[in-house]
Amino acid sequence: MLLVAVTVSAQSNFSSTLKAKPKRGATLYGTVECEGKPLAGVPVSDGYQIVLTNKKGLYNIVSEKRNGSVFITIPRGYEAVTEGADVVPQFWATLTADATTAERHDFNLRAVDNDRHVIAAVADIHIANHHDDLSNFRDIFVPQLKAEIEQYRKAGIPVYTLCLGDSTHEIYWYDYLYDIGDFRRTLAEIGYPTQLFNTMGNHDNDGATPCDENTDWNATAKYRKAFGPTYYSINIGKVHYVMLDNIRYINKPGGKKAKGIVGSRNYEYTISPEQLAWLEKDLALVTDKTTPIVIGVHSPIYRYKNGMNGKININLKEPSATELTRLLQPFSSVHILSGHAHRNRVTYGKTDSSQPELQNIIDHNIVAVSGSLWYSSGFGGPMLGSMGEPAGCKIFTIDNTDIKWYFKPTQFPASEQFRCFDMNAVRDYFAKNGEVKVFLDHFPARTNFAQWDTENSVMIHVWDWAPDWKIEVTENGKPLEVKRSKTENPQMIVGLDIPNTLWLIKFDKKNNKRKLHPHMFHVVASAPDTPIEVTVTDSFGNKYHQTMERPKPFSVHMK
Repeated sequence: MLLVAVTVSAQSNFSSTLKAKPKRGATLYGTVECEGKPLAGVPVSDGYQIVLTNKKGLYNIVSEKRNGSVFITIPRGYEAVTEGADVVPQFWATLTADATTAERHDFNLRAVDNDRHVIAAVADIHIANHHDDLSNFRDIFVPQLKAEIEQYRKAGIPVYTLCLGDSTHEIYWYDYLYDIGDFRRTLAEIGYPTQLFNTMGNHDNDGATPCDENTDWNATAKYRKAFGPTYYSINIGKVHYVMLDNIRYINKPGGKKAKGIVGSRNYEYTISPEQLAWLEKDLALVTDKTTPIVIGVHSPIYRYKNGMNGKININLKEPSATELTRLLQPFSSVHILSGHAHRNRVTYGKTDSSQPELQNIIDHNIVAVSGSLWYSSGFGGPMLGSMGEPAGCKIFTIDNTDIKWYFKPTQFPASEQFRCFDMNAVRDYFAKNGEVKVFLDHFPARTNFAQWDTENSVMIHVWDWAPDWKIEVTENGKPLEVKRSKTENPQMIVGLDIPNTLWLIKFDKKNNKRKLHPHMFHVVASAPDTPIEVTVTDSFGNKYHQTMERPKPFSVHMK
């Protein structure tokens, strides 16, 4: 793919005509304005302190400049401007002077009615300039996102993107000459359709950073140059959004060898004390505790133990797990948006009665835009996530403080939210297909659906299932008992795992581990050829219906 050079501003370069002078001792100062008029009460931060602009729109911070930037929390009813084709809002400025020198940075906002707005939550794009990833992103995902949000644009509703990390893939940065800065330029070049607020992912760190006590900070240098601070907040309408970095990059020596990479690219799940101290100050400014709080991170934080029951584990090292929960507890509605796992998973804190401090939390783990690093589509199959659900994103519609959501699969309309498998056909396919036999010879622990012993059963994969969804199935008007279980997805085995092993002659032992998905539901019909009616009802009463004619053939490309 030939990319046309597009210049994007790495930071706010706005110079206000408003008068501003630093107070004694201040090392950061400037103004926040809209159409030449000063804006009062806008939070401004150096990543450690937060101050509010005065009635003249002026701020002053006595800063040690340890975070390398100054940024604002965009207030309700405003947007930060963008420049040219660039889609990254200019809400921050990179610091250029030493810690003792006062430097001025101004910010320009525009007024917008965004009490009603839409968020496209995207994760794990994994652009590396190889494996057709750029063309797939540009020619498949982005046009479908544009088409999906057009309905909101026509209604005058602003749309924004929260990008939840792993926009790139650091192991390829130096081999394919494409890093996080190139990703920002790609967004401009392809005409990405919304403003985009980004979050650090583990693969957005620079693997060329040696392992020492400063690795995590040093490895973010290219990210900070392209997308600014690794943690910040914004207000869109009546919702307070916070983007945090919950990956500590370590990069110990060893691991897979790659050009320019000096370590194993390992990491841990935690939120730094500096972020948490800043977050406490940030949330203290949200005085109305009924204000919805949306936290964007890369790795999921709250998730069901074993995927099936109501017990919730907190996927952060202590003390950051306890501290984050404490800071969020005063708010009545908290949503966590994450990626990393390349699967859909919704966790309701209210289902775990043993942890009352989690009752206000919903954690949305969102499948990757890339599916499984673009591999399944690269093999000519469908775009599949790590558990066999379609690649896609999640759309949140916000009306004042009311938040609703739905999953948008990339290769299907939003009206499709599940897939049905005729297990008789799956069993026959696995019994007769030569590639399946070779695969299972190499990986005997994986599920051999040729041994499926329940006649006339149907497996239903509900892609974004949540605990308050309802699945109803009838045969000839009579209801069938629906049972939930953790089961492998047969389409994932034939569409991703077999090409990724047999076709490449790569037989990594990690592929011998079963990938059990908790979003699988089973019914048993009375005969092999009767149609069944499947109705799935989501959290908001939306119904998704499918008449399944049987027998239904099984294949890599089945719908």
